[in-house]
Amino acid sequence: MENRSWKIGEIAKRTGLTIRSLHHYDQIGLFSPSRVTESGHRLYTDADVTRLHQIISLKQLGFALEEVKVMINNPDYNPTDMLKMQLSRLNEQISILVELRVRLHDIFELLDSGQSVSSERFMMAMQMMRIIQSPHFKPGQAEEIKNLFKSLGENELEKSYAEGLRLIAEFRKYKKMGKLPDDPEVTSLAERWKQEVDSFAPADAEFIQSAEQYYSENPEDAIQHGIDGELYEYIKKAVSFI
Repeated sequence: MENRSWKIGEIAKRTGLTIRSLHHYDQIGLFSPSRVTESGHRLYTDADVTRLHQIISLKQLGFALEEVKVMINNPDYNPTDMLKMQLSRLNEQISILVELRVRLHDIFELLDSGQSVSSERFMMAMQMMRIIQSPHFKPGQAEEIKNLFKSLGENELEKSYAEGLRLIAEFRKYKKMGKLPDDPEVTSLAERWKQEVDSFAPADAEFIQSAEQYYSENPEDAIQHGIDGELYEYIKKAVSFI
């Protein structure tokens, strides 16, 4: 008996995934249809559906899509190893959550005693929560961010935040003036920007990729600091000319 073929709309409806997500999985080589009709319609087999079930299960366990792709394409893939990895990841997340609880408790005690708490300190706690909940930042990256924030005192945090806003305003001014990213004034500003960013964020390509993925899905977090997509690309190009 011939296996049933599933259309992409049926797959989306049954799994709760969007058609856009399924197209993305296809583009990155994670999940592709076994057949494509002459008219361009994607048709999935029972074997495809089984593979998708594995992908969804691994994703629900907290693995990034690239990690899922490596695991299910590995002929030596072992579910036990997968669970060991996930347990290790959960232990790291628990450590971060414990640290977050300490920070929130400190803020609560200050408020309860009638003392003032700076907006930067609140923002730091909220950023920690968003990073922990985001699938884009790995536990090790979140831990590094936590340690960098922890190393900054209250005054340093306020100065750093204020300086970041000033730099963003200057970038926006130069962009509005029509200055190109490789303009000497803009690249000079980019050097100051990079120094400021490096002081509170890991300066490596993997972290930058994680941050870009996070902000592409959470643009409101960047906009509240005055950075939209176009301005970010402008700053990114300016930094590349340093």
